[in-house]
Amino acid sequence: MENGPRKLTATTLNLCLLLPIVAAFASIIAAPIASADTACEVPAGNSPGINQYFEEHSVEEGGFWEWEDKGELKSLDRDFSTDMTVYNDSANAIRMELVPGYQYTFCLELNPDSQSAPTMGAIGDVYLMTETNWDRYSSSYGNREGGDLEQVVNEMPVEWRDMFMWLPFRDVHAYESVSSQVFSVAIDSAGSAWSSVSWFESGDPQYYLVVDGWDNERGSDRKAAGGVMNVEILVDVEERTTLPNFIAYILIAALPVACIIGPLIIHSRYMSVGLGDEEDSRQVPYLENERDERGQDG
Repeated sequence: MENGPRKLTATTLNLCLLLPIVAAFASIIAAPIASADTACEVPAGNSPGINQYFEEHSVEEGGFWEWEDKGELKSLDRDFSTDMTVYNDSANAIRMELVPGYQYTFCLELNPDSQSAPTMGAIGDVYLMTETNWDRYSSSYGNREGGDLEQVVNEMPVEWRDMFMWLPFRDVHAYESVSSQVFSVAIDSAGSAWSSVSWFESGDPQYYLVVDGWDNERGSDRKAAGGVMNVEILVDVEERTTLPNFIAYILIAALPVACIIGPLIIHSRYMSVGLGDEEDSRQVPYLENERDERGQDG
């Protein structure tokens, strides 16, 4: 009869330790993941006022240290489609304000222009980058013939080069030598005050979807197209479930807490096994006392 309550207590304690971990993993599995396998399901026509949600820019407009008048944009929460022309040895970009709580799927199609078809085919590079990296990208385009910036960067220590060289978003959203591309991205947070990007940016973070038609400084990129490319862009926006921040704290703290509480519970249960009612307890005589008693009797 005594084993029943003990088993119930042990089962309850184990559930208290395991349920937070199981709940956290279930939430992660149930949450949608940004995937590039889904196609863009964008309506044929844009909604009214869609020009307040994105803006087209050219790499020739300016660099990091040049003033560029950038209008205010609304946070992107709806689908849109647009067309743009990328000339030979140039690049164009779509500026957007991507925010947490949405999954963005980008579908791009590059086609040769009928009047000036590219000699190397309608094949280019596609990048997603932050505003700071776009400014660095524009500066590298302006200094591409001089080569001074590249020489200075090569002389710098490797750990400092990221402060001057442009990088795609999360170092992975670079799709080079493509004629069509589909990819998805979800923004986890709006950024931190300690982020290196926020040192140069004010307001909400801006992102640039770049179609590259020139030979940039990356060794894996496509060379200049040799003609004009027409680009069709579809952006599919879907709401997504965002896990609360405390889920990460649960996952991080669950194992250390279990390693601390588990031994304490086992030790407590072990020490309490030998304790019983006072009526059942019996005093065990010492051998020395028994020997003395025998000596006295003899």
